Amino acid sequence: MFDRFTERARRVIFFARYEAGMLGSAWIDTEHLLLGLIREDGILKRELSDKAKEAIRTRIEEQRTATNIPLSVDMPPSHDSKQVLTFGAEESDKLQHTSIDTGHLVLGLLRMECLATSLLRQHGIEYAGFRETMQAPIPDAPAGVLSFEPGIRPQREGIEAAPPSLRPPLRRLQSLIDVTLLHLNEYSDTDYDKRLKRRPWTRREALGHLVDYASTHQQWFARALTEPRIDALSYPQDDWVAAQHYGDFSWQDLWHLWVSLNRLLIHVLTRITEEKLNTPCRIGVEAPIPLWSLGYGVRALL
Repeated sequence: MFDRFTERARRVIFFARYEAGMLGSAWIDTEHLLLGLIREDGILKRELSDKAKEAIRTRIEEQRTATNIPLSVDMPPSHDSKQVLTFGAEESDKLQHTSIDTGHLVLGLLRMECLATSLLRQHGIEYAGFRETMQAPIPDAPAGVLSFEPGIRPQREGIEAAPPSLRPPLRRLQSLIDVTLLHLNEYSDTDYDKRLKRRPWTRREALGHLVDYASTHQQWFARALTEPRIDALSYPQDDWVAAQHYGDFSWQDLWHLWVSLNRLLIHVLTRITEEKLNTPCRIGVEAPIPLWSLGYGVRALL
């Protein structure tokens, strides 16, 4: 089925996984798919007001049951989410479309009875009306084709050379980089300095914090290649952001740096052997843990 997904539909799955993790869910459920669809589907973007989108998010966030779950943790789709994907494929076939796009997934969701469907209906999105907008064939997009900033190209090679246990998280990190590149240039100058709701930072400062995380982890993994154990004082601290004046730094230079550091991180991780994954790591006063459980604390704050 997934080989028929357009790139937008694939991004819905990625964003649904991210939303599920941020809400502490152990699986990707239909409400997480809805949040992904609101990000990607053009019709929903047009039909739902900003107030409606915020109301939907607020209602879904009320379902939070635990703390954030890192992107490195595998997270399966729920039974209902699998059903939405199946219904989406059926909708594509009924409309005689060769690919499965975000609109088909919306139709699949509207065939369910769940919180996500109820929220769409509360804001005027019904199956019959939405289906009318899907009657015209959509242009097929080659799977896996992404648009990048000039000079920035996707990095695919090398991951298969990594230890088998590292390949899934490396693929997820690469997907995060690819999807982020699609959206970074959507921000205007004023968007860069918009403050986050859950952090005392602007988007620019939050990206600086992610640069600190990428840089710190890259150095830890480089040390693991040459040292028998790793001892470090701490994870990157929140007060580093103000100390380094990330708020005054060029946005374009900052996100290029984030991309480059994460690509370097992937490159370094492909050189770590299975044996090295057991290198003991002590961060601060915590008990030593093996390198494989150190993980990479990607926190998508944008």
